[in-house]
Amino acid sequence: MEPVDIDSKELQELKSEFNELKETLNKQRIVNKELLAQVQKQKASFIGKDLTKRMSMDIITIPMIIVICHAVGWPMWFAAAVSIWALIDLLAVLVGRKRFDTQKMLDDDVLTVAKTVKEYKKFYHLSVMIGAIPAVALVAFILIRIYTQSAPDENMLFPTAIYILTCVAGVLFSVKTYRKKMEACDNLIDSLENESESITA
Repeated sequence: MEPVDIDSKELQELKSEFNELKETLNKQRIVNKELLAQVQKQKASFIGKDLTKRMSMDIITIPMIIVICHAVGWPMWFAAAVSIWALIDLLAVLVGRKRFDTQKMLDDDVLTVAKTVKEYKKFYHLSVMIGAIPAVALVAFILIRIYTQSAPDENMLFPTAIYILTCVAGVLFSVKTYRKKMEACDNLIDSLENESESITA
């Protein structure tokens, strides 16, 4: 029985093909992980969209409240108060847009993006809690104005009921939106952290 020639040409070719296949699979694995990480990071773009939408609402609020107060005869100090509130929120949004720049965020590593999303979650939670105070004051003021501008013999039960139902619907929508944003942040954070662990493994 002839000994096996481990240095034979066929064996060397087989080793070469195996090494090439191994290198190709490793490269494909790296590319797949990078693509998956990029997809996860792109999901964080909802932060920029939320801030842009909020900024637009703040800008629209200022002229709108002035027109409404002028049309219904409400005091202009109320329009000024609401406008100041909108300006403060607009300033907070501008700071948030600079801090949570989604374009720069997508250039960072996955773990850094997860950390940024955590910071945005805290920012969003704090802004909602602070914004709830003037929102309650706004609702109370409008209800008071409805009664003070009504005639003594006017039945205010129906318009009051409509107003209260509208406020309740607004609160329910706000709570639903808040929970949806919190859940989106949590899911994205978990996904990014798991992806980071997978890449470093």
